[in-house]
Amino acid sequence: MLFLINLFGEKFPQSAILKGGMALRLLDCPRFTNDLDYIFIPFSSKKDIAGDICALLDEQEGLKYKYNLNSKCLRIHVESNGVMTQIEINVAKTCPAVAISTSALASGTGQLSRIINIMDYRAAMAHKLAAWNERKLARDLYDMNFYYTYLKVLPDLEILSWRLKKVSSTKRNENPRFMSFIQLIETLRLTLNELSSEDIKELADYLPVGNLPGLELRLRANLLKFCDELEAEIDKHENRPPK
Repeated sequence: MLFLINLFGEKFPQSAILKGGMALRLLDCPRFTNDLDYIFIPFSSKKDIAGDICALLDEQEGLKYKYNLNSKCLRIHVESNGVMTQIEINVAKTCPAVAISTSALASGTGQLSRIINIMDYRAAMAHKLAAWNERKLARDLYDMNFYYTYLKVLPDLEILSWRLKKVSSTKRNENPRFMSFIQLIETLRLTLNELSSEDIKELADYLPVGNLPGLELRLRANLLKFCDELEAEIDKHENRPPK
């Protein structure tokens, strides 16, 4: 995975923006992931970048891959030395990004580190909150807690507003197609107040052994504070009087 991250960073330094769980790993988040999620800019179609990416992978000795281009993403399954990695790529005209070293992964692997771009923290928090709203996964709560507790960031409200104007429907939610900030915060508070140890069992495969006991209590305490701070930020953004 580090080889692929460095490869994309070298060949597409201005276009490839890493996001998702692996971007958090580069920030010392302990949650495991087997996927690489990217935004490529500045493109309007995934077809515009698919050929260049496949040509790059063709050049790599000992690497096998297959890909599928669909409405959701360009998905590539890569195999090297018996190790499988999934890459999901989407495109956008613009995406806020910050530079970061891959040294957190390179240490102990014998590989060199590189400077790559990952999605800006506030933008990533907005997308993560919107993703939780649509699929209600415990790992999204965990990631939101990391952004808020360790990185001290709130979501970009413009991006969050855009996501809430076209809420995706899934089997796990009963959300309306459009939601307000307040509806979102109320939904999150309700989930946190009812969060149990059973709800976070899905994180067992994503965290080091021994991390689950009491985790629901920490997530509830931290993210309820996040809700209060986010609501105050929204009031300020919309010029509402303080409560």
